[in-house]
Amino acid sequence: MPKSRFLTLIKPIIGMVHLPALPGSPAYSEKSLKEIVHFALKEARSLEAGGVDAILVENFHDYPYLTERVPTSTIIAMAAVAYEIKAAIELPIGVNILFNDTEDELYLAKILELDFIRVEGFVDLLLSDLGILMPSAPKMMRLKKTLGAEGVAVLADVQGKYTHALPSRDVFDSARDALERGNADAIILTGNRTGEVAPIDLIRQLKEKIPQARVLLGSGITPETIKKVLDVVDGAIVGSFFKEDGNVNNPVDQERVRALMQAVRSVRSSN
Repeated sequence: MPKSRFLTLIKPIIGMVHLPALPGSPAYSEKSLKEIVHFALKEARSLEAGGVDAILVENFHDYPYLTERVPTSTIIAMAAVAYEIKAAIELPIGVNILFNDTEDELYLAKILELDFIRVEGFVDLLLSDLGILMPSAPKMMRLKKTLGAEGVAVLADVQGKYTHALPSRDVFDSARDALERGNADAIILTGNRTGEVAPIDLIRQLKEKIPQARVLLGSGITPETIKKVLDVVDGAIVGSFFKEDGNVNNPVDQERVRALMQAVRSVRSSN
């Protein structure tokens, strides 16, 4: 059975390629697909040159997000972007279709030979500001088997940002279910909003309760916090810090990427 390249990485830092609003979304500004691909490639190359370990492509600016399958136009645009990034970048590449289009994520990952996907609603029924997210694990993991997509790693959020479990339940129970019943390859913990860090003490308690858990931090990473973070977690997803002025809506700043990755390398060499 093939193993995702992502799962061979040790405490990886995943850089985000936040795509501009895509065709079919309310904020779409009539950019041509060629312009969108050009922007995405520039972002991905800046992340690669700055030293990240993997890249996650996401339709970040398509809000307000749908909580089910997205329009065909979105899939076409994301497929074109991911294909070009995959061809140009040597790093493991993943895809996330907000807010929980896991079926199309799997199709893209399988057909384009990507390495991982991110799933917001995996084992919990979630209430978000945009609607209800149904648990996707049962159907998605069967589709993964049917497609022969065993080489695609599943990174599952656990009660992630902008969501609340219905009914309310202990985050440790959600995490255990995601790993043991949903068969996620890793779980993601975030703060309440984009850029906010998840409580490190919570992650430490989770690792103590579920030692086998592969836990990624999904938000709030800076060079100042990276040592404390990597002492506890198994990797991190970085969006806001890598952008100009630390603003998630700005392009990637290669110098900020280098600064954080230098701090990461320092932590790795001291362990």
